[in-house]
Amino acid sequence: MVESSMLGMLPDGSCAMKYTILVGNATLTVTDFGATVLGLSVPDRDGNVDDIVLGFSGLEGYFDDPACYGATIGPVANRTRGAELTIGSQPYALERNDGPDNANNLHSSLTKGLHKRLWERIEDESDDSLTLACNLADGELGLPGNRRFTATFSLVEEQDGYRVDIRYRCESDKETFVNVTNHTYFNLAGHASGSALDTVVAIDADSFLPIAGDHVPDGRILPVASTPFDFRTPKALGQDLGQTSVQLERGHGIDHCFCARGWEPDGKLRHALSAHDSKSGRTLDISVTAPGIQLYPGNWLDDPEGKDGTSYRAGAGFAAEAEYFPDCVHHPSWPQPVCTPEKPYEIGISWMLGTYVQR
Repeated sequence: MVESSMLGMLPDGSCAMKYTILVGNATLTVTDFGATVLGLSVPDRDGNVDDIVLGFSGLEGYFDDPACYGATIGPVANRTRGAELTIGSQPYALERNDGPDNANNLHSSLTKGLHKRLWERIEDESDDSLTLACNLADGELGLPGNRRFTATFSLVEEQDGYRVDIRYRCESDKETFVNVTNHTYFNLAGHASGSALDTVVAIDADSFLPIAGDHVPDGRILPVASTPFDFRTPKALGQDLGQTSVQLERGHGIDHCFCARGWEPDGKLRHALSAHDSKSGRTLDISVTAPGIQLYPGNWLDDPEGKDGTSYRAGAGFAAEAEYFPDCVHHPSWPQPVCTPEKPYEIGISWMLGTYVQR
């Protein structure tokens, strides 16, 4: 079932709501401010329930939140070189807010993007899901089309655990560009347990996108073999962070998009990443419909007043963001997330939470 309560007031006097989905021993909490995941509580191997996502206790923390905890990012997530793109033959300018001399764009707008908007709730037929919607006018945030975004969050009990499904959709009356992601940070031992760099992770990716000095992909697709970005065999997140690597230096660690195997433009989910924590026994399997998944182990986290009074430092949680490749609009050979009146944009993300018995 879905319970609702007031989370807080926005500076303009609007009321932000908190929605809690309870299924079995699991709880998913989402706010309509930024269609943001506030919490996800699931049992460990001993049945103890902990919240495993980072965030803040109150609404105010999300007003100025460079880490984008739990947020729905868009209409264009990640970085766009030159803060410009072309749709058809028409150039469009995005907000310049990132990189040297603020020449690039990050997450559309850090103050007006989808993660800073108050979404509206749409009545959902399911008792265990929540659908939110947000409209952008033609030209708003620099892109064409009267656009309607929807985000549906579902919590399902499975035989071996719990599954969270997130579905994003955009409808537009003009051809436009959309690349939405979710920016939740996980710590499978519990959000207040300290570093997540001991989490063992495997990624179904044989290649990744190296970045230039401005953190934007440099246009190459390189094999992960013999690099710190090789997660084909499970290893701890922090295992290879001490290696000498230009890419690690540029990203201040790992902050790169991995080319998840098997992408087809059919919208089908496929497994992309698995993780487990030996202390709690919790496991996480992420499936996506997007071509890429950005791994970011919280390299720059520094929040002294996180949820429940917790201080989050570098490595306190990891984000695994399903996305079309960053700056793909400037690389026509890469998959392109174009949205037209005839073909809406859609992306799916699935988090499967379970446990294993330590041997």
